[in-house]
Amino acid sequence: MKKEFQKRWPKWFDDFDWFECGDGWKDLLWRLCEDIEKLNSPEDFYVCQVKEKFGGLRFYVLGGSDEIYDRINQAENESFKTCEKCGSTQNVTTEGGWLKTLCKECRK
Repeated sequence: MKKEFQKRWPKWFDDFDWFECGDGWKDLLWRLCEDIEKLNSPEDFYVCQVKEKFGGLRFYVLGGSDEIYDRINQAENESFKTCEKCGSTQNVTTEGGWLKTLCKECRK
């Protein structure tokens, strides 16, 4: 998935190796990046890491405005209602010994 983001936003995604989350969050991440682009990210803005932690999305960046950080926070909150594996928003829970946010079907 990282390669698609590198192709669309090469400056943001070119300088790190940590892009570790399920494909189910791809649309959520894509919308986030489009919104950041609309908020006119500063010249020194780039993404440091994208990953799942404690069942939720983590999107770490350097640079950016309060508006950008607010939008990142919204996406991270949305991830807890979106299956990390398939992207469903139906019957999603975060549970288990190793927390994962999955829908009922993917949890089976």
